[in-house]
Amino acid sequence: MDKLKIILLGTQKFAYSQFKKIIKKYKKNIKGIITKKGKNKIKYLAKKNKINLFQIKNKEEIILLFKNKLIKLNINLIIIVEFGIILPKFIIKIPKLGCYNIHPSLLPKWRGPSPIQYSILYGDKITGITIIKINEKIDEGEIIFQKKCNILKNDNYNSLYNKLIKLSKKIINKIIKNIYLNKIIKIKQNNNNISYTYKIKKNDGEIKWGNSANKINRQIKAFYKWPKTFFYYKNNIVFIWKIKINKKNTKKYKIGEIVDYNKKYLKIQTGNKIIKITKIQLNNKRKMKINIFFNSKQNFFIKGYILK
Repeated sequence: MDKLKIILLGTQKFAYSQFKKIIKKYKKNIKGIITKKGKNKIKYLAKKNKINLFQIKNKEEIILLFKNKLIKLNINLIIIVEFGIILPKFIIKIPKLGCYNIHPSLLPKWRGPSPIQYSILYGDKITGITIIKINEKIDEGEIIFQKKCNILKNDNYNSLYNKLIKLSKKIINKIIKNIYLNKIIKIKQNNNNISYTYKIKKNDGEIKWGNSANKINRQIKAFYKWPKTFFYYKNNIVFIWKIKINKKNTKKYKIGEIVDYNKKYLKIQTGNKIIKITKIQLNNKRKMKINIFFNSKQNFFIKGYILK
């Protein structure tokens, strides 16, 4: 394995956890870590382990970095995790062993930047991780490894994200070894099962009360980290963190109507059922269980008020 020369590319927590695991076994083989400019844990990981750190802002800067510095190092393997910049053909062709990306979905399902959120939003029961040999197109490369992961009823973005981190950490070093020893099997993606995700925007978190209660519940779980799920009430933004759903459908109330507000619940009519909100947060305030919120603001929510 002495001839193995690796460059790691990544920015977020998912990348940090994988890189930490890789460094533990392949530290002497790692010739550099590339991450985006700004505060992140990866730069501290590089400094702690005395690994060359390169911080870049965009595609143009990474091209210059490879042309001016990294191409001279005879890199033969690139590992990419949650990096956010599409590599040009020039860089993809540099390592003889290839460029590989860890993607948190079962490709070709949920290509793109938001696979974990979409898996929850659309009520998937199973997701997983896929490792692909990348090409110039987004998440379309040949698959070299897949592992499934169940999405449980109470999973939200945070819990599912952490489960997928643990799943990929278990196998990443073995995958690197198999790539080096040419023991991988490359499988083309099935073009009949493609689905795409898009970058989540802040206004995606706003509740549309005409949606079903289950869809709103999935929205809360999918956007648990960001942008969070919220509605506007008079001059306030109200974030919802936890709800219960009435079993029976009802058309007794108008969509978006505040049905009740008490020490137990804030009840609101959706497109089919009443949701019972048990944990909320006003903008720039701390999260509160509804009973604590009610004790301090008994007249805050008005029964019969129609939310837009």
